[in-house]
Amino acid sequence: MTDTIQTLEMQVHRLKEENRRIKRKNDLSRALINAMDFPVVMIDGTGTVLNFNRRAADRFNLREEQGETVRIWEKLTASACSQWEKEIVKSIKENDSVKFQYDEGQRLIEVIICPYFDREGRIRYFTVLEKDITENATALENINIFNEQHHLTKEQMVEASKLINLGTLVSGISHEISNPNSFILTNAPLLAKIWSELEAPLTEHLYANDIHSKGFGPSEIKTMVPSLLHGIEEGARRIDRIVKSLKTFSRPEKADGFESVCLNRILKTSLVYLNKEISRSTRHFSTRLEDSLPKIAGVPQRIEQVLVNLILNSCQALTSFDQEIDISTRSDEDLVCFHIQDKGCGIESGHLAHIYEPFFSTKAGDKGTGLGLSITSKIVKEHNGTIDIQSTPGEGTSVTVKFPQMKGEVID
Repeated sequence: MTDTIQTLEMQVHRLKEENRRIKRKNDLSRALINAMDFPVVMIDGTGTVLNFNRRAADRFNLREEQGETVRIWEKLTASACSQWEKEIVKSIKENDSVKFQYDEGQRLIEVIICPYFDREGRIRYFTVLEKDITENATALENINIFNEQHHLTKEQMVEASKLINLGTLVSGISHEISNPNSFILTNAPLLAKIWSELEAPLTEHLYANDIHSKGFGPSEIKTMVPSLLHGIEEGARRIDRIVKSLKTFSRPEKADGFESVCLNRILKTSLVYLNKEISRSTRHFSTRLEDSLPKIAGVPQRIEQVLVNLILNSCQALTSFDQEIDISTRSDEDLVCFHIQDKGCGIESGHLAHIYEPFFSTKAGDKGTGLGLSITSKIVKEHNGTIDIQSTPGEGTSVTVKFPQMKGEVID
């Protein structure tokens, strides 16, 4: 009898271990699919949604609590639904994956349908991946229009080619960086939650056994781990914002999502990011920020990109550690103004007319791409602002950016 009980206990233990292994594998698979930077949805032959990632949840308004009660056809336009059904039938006939594209308003969508077969060779379900390829298609269409007009010089053709390559490069970079970064964004909060739940017993164990790691004692470890986990998550969010800003030049975006923005606050944050670059460029750096500066309407990340670009330009224009950079903010009637003045090398008068052109740069090859001011000008216009640059060779450059005030909005 005892042997039977022990055998049953061992079998139960093995089943529990197998169950934990399967759950862990499912959790990892879930984390992997959620890390993808595009919608992924699994459906059966009737279109019933079996599983989906976070991007698909946002794209098709899907919720976990709905279970397997929703059909994908309910989430598609009539034309998209017809196209999906047609391609699924094609996938079934060919027993293979299919790829197709369709228009969705102003966007061009590429869809890949991958059938999953059981051991008997029958299709059990389909994995559908969707990707917005509008920017690449738009770039190719633009270059075709340019070619048809026969008005391009050789130099203009080179620049147009660079723009197409830029769109492709940005798209590739976005996915190569976003996918692993999404994995970090998904799992860093989970690690922080696990640590918070286990902190008390782990800390007690560390103190009880006087455990040290990499020269750090129990008290340092207890303080350091939450800080490191928070830093990992914040760093990943910063990477996410940078990747999104890379798309600003290559893909036009609507100026929606505006919010109340404090220019002084964004400027202070930007100076933290640029502290190392500033400190190795000049010993004379000053700021004069107006108190109670009115707020502006905008997207904080894009405003930050404008300020960072302009400050970096001033740093790179200096030829001596003793040359100055002065930054100020002020309100002027219905405007909020940002002004930066450097005592650097200045810009030749013949170059001033071209400084907003893509890929035009007066810097050495390793210091600039020629896109900074082009992107900056574009963002300022998106925010209904103006940018004015005055420069004298050998004396320096002055840049003034003006944004419309938000009525009744003042920061303390």
